[in-house]
Amino acid sequence: MLFTPTRLAVAVMAAISTCGAVAEESKATLFDDVVVSASRTGAQKAEKVPAAMAVVDAEQIENQQMTTISDLVRYEPGVDVSGSGRFGLQDFTIRGIGGNRVKIMVDGVDQSNGYDSGTEFMRAGRNFVDMDTLKQVEITKSPASTLYGSDAIGGVVAFTTKDPADYLEAGDDTTLSLKAGYTGRDQSFAETVTLANRSGSWESLLLYTRRDGKETETQGSVGGIGDDRTEADPMDITSNNVLAKLIYAGSEAHRVGMVAERYDSSTEGELLSLNDGNPGEPGVTYANQMADDSSTRTRVGLFHDWDANLSAFDTLKWTLDYQDSESDQVTSNWYSYYQTDRRMSRQYQETSWQFSLDMAKDLTLGSSRHAISYGMDLNREDLENLNVTSYASDKPTDVSRYAPKAEATTYGLYLQDEITLGALTLIPGLRYDNTEMKPNIDEYYHGGDEFKDHNSDKLTWRLGTLYQLTDKLTGFFNYAQGFRSPDLKEMYYAEDSGRGYALLANPNLEAEESDAFELGLRGTSEYGSAELVVFYNQYDNFIQQTADYSNPAYPYGQLQYNNVDEATIKGAEFKSQLWLDSLLGAPEGLSLNLSVAYADGTNDTENQPLNEVAPLNGVIGLAFDQADGIWGGTLNWTLVQGKDESDIAEATDGFGRPTDSYATAGYGVVDVTGYYNVSEAFVIRGGVFNLLDKKYIQWSDVGGMEAGRTYMDRFSQPGINVGISATYAF
Repeated sequence: MLFTPTRLAVAVMAAISTCGAVAEESKATLFDDVVVSASRTGAQKAEKVPAAMAVVDAEQIENQQMTTISDLVRYEPGVDVSGSGRFGLQDFTIRGIGGNRVKIMVDGVDQSNGYDSGTEFMRAGRNFVDMDTLKQVEITKSPASTLYGSDAIGGVVAFTTKDPADYLEAGDDTTLSLKAGYTGRDQSFAETVTLANRSGSWESLLLYTRRDGKETETQGSVGGIGDDRTEADPMDITSNNVLAKLIYAGSEAHRVGMVAERYDSSTEGELLSLNDGNPGEPGVTYANQMADDSSTRTRVGLFHDWDANLSAFDTLKWTLDYQDSESDQVTSNWYSYYQTDRRMSRQYQETSWQFSLDMAKDLTLGSSRHAISYGMDLNREDLENLNVTSYASDKPTDVSRYAPKAEATTYGLYLQDEITLGALTLIPGLRYDNTEMKPNIDEYYHGGDEFKDHNSDKLTWRLGTLYQLTDKLTGFFNYAQGFRSPDLKEMYYAEDSGRGYALLANPNLEAEESDAFELGLRGTSEYGSAELVVFYNQYDNFIQQTADYSNPAYPYGQLQYNNVDEATIKGAEFKSQLWLDSLLGAPEGLSLNLSVAYADGTNDTENQPLNEVAPLNGVIGLAFDQADGIWGGTLNWTLVQGKDESDIAEATDGFGRPTDSYATAGYGVVDVTGYYNVSEAFVIRGGVFNLLDKKYIQWSDVGGMEAGRTYMDRFSQPGINVGISATYAF
């Protein structure tokens, strides 16, 4: 399984590294992307980072018709986005680690955790970002707890939003940009209006995006109601996003600004797949099910950048942000148990104040150069969930919480030094984190009478190294510790369904810890660039939901989150770019891109595979950018291996009895995208996706499900579909 991709990777690395010339000045390599998340305090090229990273910039987002978080990682093996149906896309998985173990940030501000009731009535995801606001996305694939603390045990996804300067050229006072687009997979229309202005020392930006669409199509062909339905449930989906920035840069030493952002989305639809008949018919439990869901994120922040050049620091940056994220999901249906209509409102909210302070100092001590970064984070969160169920009959309204209200306070202190000693660079880092969660038990929570406050703290460290083997070949090694405190749901979520199953709280959970090792090789030449990485990650106190079927009162099990002693994920990744004009004399601007990722994960305690790990996958891409930048395009072929049954944990039915696991088949998907600059002000972009109309299901959407279900096509991805957009700037 790993043999053939590894041999191919080594062959390409050898071909590139043995070429006799260095990379041409005019051609950008895979490692020329400028990233900030690797050090927190300043921009640096990705080639200086001793770990694998993925970077997606605004140009890629525009040219490749990326309108969702799933599109961002469409051609990035080793990174997945899960989620479908009513609740849509949820969160990221990096090398088999996902959910709340991956830290998501927008302009350095931590995003809310996901919250999942385990039912079709409540799932609060982490998808609160609109693609049109983004300047760049940086994905760190290894644990980053020494820089970002808890929740970065699986990596980091750092979104950076656009600034006024991204629209204003030198001397410009005002720019107005209008964009309109259509996406075929969900029949959505999008309109974006951007206004940027520079008046003396002041810069401002106002960006608004509106999206209106339907459900994301599947390739299922069975309609109707109930479990046999494979078509997507019909939905009407609307979102609005407003981003505003005001920046004062009247001094060479100071840059002060304010940012405000508001994102909201709403979904109204019929849950036809959850109905089992009409009200009052024999054997019917649920009927006339409707969804009315909304999600909002509001952020207001201040920031100050100071080029101080003092003895203690050269630069200082502080940010203060208030953020409120809320998901409110309303399900209306007819319920046979009470023979009446009911309305269930499930709400989850996180409100936070976040402060960060980052400082940097460059020093020369003898023959060594030091780039020191240090600082602190302080985060205070209020978390609340509330369930309100009302009935059309005389039955009283029920108000409850699945988890208690809670206050969470986290602070962290970090220090990192990038030491350059000739061809060798050493990057040691150290961080201390402390998280305290205080549950507030009231009459609405029934999971326990009283819980002690939870406290987790950890000192983590890392050591990254880079060595310049030749002027065009660099080796790197990274050791990083990870740490994650258990979240609200894992510790306190409790529900006795009254229907044969229960979810139990576990306030005694311990924090997860990890040790990650990464070894890589990067090469550049006049013919291209490439990177080969192998990694080995060991996790202790891994938190997973387990089931106990021993109590006859709960034939469907008592579910609880528990610490698993050990889990291991290992694998290899490779990516390369070959400039075919230099290599073969092809037309200037033609390049071949290749990337592949393999991972294997094991629950070492139970000797079972980890279902979160994706099968072997890769992308072969042919890209062309005309020399003058007037037009260009890409042809990408995504290849995914079928999931082998030996790589799937043993599945169980609703009573905990072993059963066969569902395994996805392998597939290949072809996409074509292109752009054309009609003029300096007017650009048209478009794409055809799944060009060959391949029917396929992604493992991330169905991992852990048992075989034999009749409705698996409900999880299939859209068939052939198109995307198109046009942008005009005044």
